[in-house]
Amino acid sequence: MDRRRLLIILVPVGIIALALIPALVTFGMGWLRLPAIQPPGARPAPDTTSLESWTLFAVFYLIWMLALLVLFIWSYDRLDYHWQYHQRSPRPPKKQRRRLAAGMGFLAGQEEARAEAAKRPPRAPSARPPSSGGKDGA
Repeated sequence: MDRRRLLIILVPVGIIALALIPALVTFGMGWLRLPAIQPPGARPAPDTTSLESWTLFAVFYLIWMLALLVLFIWSYDRLDYHWQYHQRSPRPPKKQRRRLAAGMGFLAGQEEARAEAAKRPPRAPSARPPSSGGKDGA
């Protein structure tokens, strides 16, 4: 595998890893705390983190994701990899599609007839005497 193809695969993996860093740092350092999970029917656990902290984290994360998007586009541009959707050929007209379907049905019928003929036992020779071969039968 050449270096360019390897980088085309590794860039998204790196972007995903970078997307996880703010959450890992924030929750790992204890700046934001998730309340403990309570058993069913119990009162919800009190949230000890302020609403402003969650809002600040959400705004930072949004800016972080936009920066990662710019980094992703820039890195693919540097690799000269430009994604394009697949351009399919135009659909044939209805008349041509019907003719094609009829032709395929005809071929399928012929194959089916050959398969049935192969299943049948061979025909026995006729017991009639052969004709003389003339037009008037003489």
